[in-house]
Amino acid sequence: MAIILMLLASASFATMAALIKGIGPEVPLSQLIFLRCWLALPVLLGVLVAKGMPVMIRARQVLIWRTALGMAAMHCFFYALTHMPLADAVFIGRAQPLLLALLAPVMIGEHAPKSAWLAIGTGLVGVALIMNPSLHWSLAAWVALAGAAFSAGAHLLVRRLNRTDAPLVIVFNFLVLTGLVTSTWVVPSFVAMSAGQWLFTGGVALFASLGQLLMTEAYRRDRAPAVAAAAYSSVILSVLYGYLFWGELPLPIAFGGAGLIVAGGLLLVLVRWRVSEPAEQK
Repeated sequence: MAIILMLLASASFATMAALIKGIGPEVPLSQLIFLRCWLALPVLLGVLVAKGMPVMIRARQVLIWRTALGMAAMHCFFYALTHMPLADAVFIGRAQPLLLALLAPVMIGEHAPKSAWLAIGTGLVGVALIMNPSLHWSLAAWVALAGAAFSAGAHLLVRRLNRTDAPLVIVFNFLVLTGLVTSTWVVPSFVAMSAGQWLFTGGVALFASLGQLLMTEAYRRDRAPAVAAAAYSSVILSVLYGYLFWGELPLPIAFGGAGLIVAGGLLLVLVRWRVSEPAEQK
């Protein structure tokens, strides 16, 4: 059941990415993030109230750093989605677990086993192939990679927050703080949006929240390595969306790079499985 939930979560996140690309660069990134947060908050608040969970987080100082990294990651990811092919942006984004393993020793003192370095190296070669084998890497590709790094850092801080707070409480507080911060410059210069852009933005908030809830439940039901492997299904759906709606088809070398990223990620999952990692909420 957990695998099915993660497949549905991955489909939700891939759909969210396609909707962001559909909105286009006309809507400022910060405005889109602001709306993504505030439109999703009623859903998450309703879930918290229904479950009788607290709405205020305990580790507030860690939350501030998690929010800073999370905001940077969202700005990078949203920019990449609107300035490069959908599948390529998602491919690079899937390098996040590999970058997480690289950052873990520095940020939380967690060292990966030696066998994990093969997985990390394999995935990073895949990233280089997608960004461009001729080394003429586009700005959007660099931004996508930076977004994956920021996301990895935010994920590591979420691990620390998980010691004191429930995952849904963490997500709710992150969205509140992000919405408040972005409102300081979005509200005074709010850009008018078409009906279609409002509809797509509502879809972004809906599928982002749905994906978060499904992913949280998946991690609650099964061991993290087993569930994490299913997350790579978003790669397949992103290719399908890109082809159907924008006529985008990644180059063969990009497919090869994506294969290396997925292979590296699955190798990392296997390493974590062998160390008998317990189920973890995220």
